[in-house]
Amino acid sequence: MLSDQQLHKQIAGPSGFPIIGSLVDLARDPLQFVTRLQSQYGDIVQFSMGPAGKTVLVSHPDHIDQILLETGKRYSRGNPTYALKTVLGNGLVTSEGDFWKRQRKLAAPAFHHQSIRQYAELMVSYTHDMLRTWQNGAVRDVYEDMMFLTQRIIMKALFDVDMLDSARTAGEAFDAMMHGLGAEMNGLDAVLPDFVPTPSRTRMKDGVDYINGLLIDLVEQRRAGDSTRHDLLTMLMNARDDDDQPMTLQQMLDEIRTLYLAGHETTANTLSWTWLLLSRNPAAYDQVQSEVESVLSGRPPTAEDVPNLPYCSAVIKEALRCYPTAWIYQRMALEDVEIAGYPVARDTNIWISPWVVHHDERWYPQPQAFMPERWLKDKSEQPPRQAYIPFGGGPRICIGNGFAMMEGVLLLATILQQFRVAVLPDHPIEIGVAGTIRPKFGLRSSLTAV
Repeated sequence: MLSDQQLHKQIAGPSGFPIIGSLVDLARDPLQFVTRLQSQYGDIVQFSMGPAGKTVLVSHPDHIDQILLETGKRYSRGNPTYALKTVLGNGLVTSEGDFWKRQRKLAAPAFHHQSIRQYAELMVSYTHDMLRTWQNGAVRDVYEDMMFLTQRIIMKALFDVDMLDSARTAGEAFDAMMHGLGAEMNGLDAVLPDFVPTPSRTRMKDGVDYINGLLIDLVEQRRAGDSTRHDLLTMLMNARDDDDQPMTLQQMLDEIRTLYLAGHETTANTLSWTWLLLSRNPAAYDQVQSEVESVLSGRPPTAEDVPNLPYCSAVIKEALRCYPTAWIYQRMALEDVEIAGYPVARDTNIWISPWVVHHDERWYPQPQAFMPERWLKDKSEQPPRQAYIPFGGGPRICIGNGFAMMEGVLLLATILQQFRVAVLPDHPIEIGVAGTIRPKFGLRSSLTAV
């Protein structure tokens, strides 16, 4: 029960403009906007998102942990936007309640740690395929290469098919989806009704239609052919709920699009930022390369090697801290709640920003510095668990986080065995916010054989 004094406490924040609120500031620079909110107003800030109404940004790990843990009880995932509904349908990211619980239960076995270990050899093999296209002294866009590589891996893991010939077309379709999500977050689409066919929405819808056509063909081929494969698609097709009911085709499409998008976008972006960070920190680069040489002695890495590559894992974790792929999460209060002693009304939008939390000097000394050794200290000396949320938390934590971490370590180690990657010093570096955060202009890099 809130006291009378608490009931009358007002959450501070910018007033914004009439009708559109703070949408202009958000569109101009989303990361700077949320960083400035926390810096100026503290760990709980209220602002207007125009037609979307009032929003509260929560930035203290304790309060974030409470919200994430109570998602499904006192908080919901929030009403999905037009772009989210178009791209992800009613998949794991957007669904709620009992339906979400059913889908999560159906998908969970595919992401059990024993299940994902079987993909380690695939990850390393496809990385070797990519490395055979690299040449000593060449200059390449490693962001493009990481995106292409992780798309091939996730398609093979999902469908047991090699999409080498169509991966770039599929990648362009998913890129259109990501830009559609970004335009709705920080562009003109944010204030336009759903029925207005903006260019980004049209490209996004075309991308979804293309991917759906591709997926339907693959599902029909699988139903008509070999049902003994051990990929994720087979596991999802064979999964049954408590009433012995399988997923519908539409639900399977929604889930697969979600898994495909999350299954390659996160790792590709994380590895891209990793190459930038290692290029700027040669001592860390030397240390991670030395660990790979010492542990593997030139042989390909396996799933069993991942625990024996702690500095590799620390590099990936630190890259995810510096550049969390999902820079914002949204929740909605299902009832009147109290956060940090302030009353927050039912149906209020709540934002949680890993970007803000991960760059808070209270939890991370020298937050702008790339310091993998943060994650090698005793648990008592590491940042608090609640202050590290690249995959979310609570019951809605990303189902593929184990897959992503193993893939990041294995791909990093495999590449380090053959090449030293150096992002060109004059290459323009700017963060592009398009649903996720990515290198806006790619990452032109020189390659040196080792």
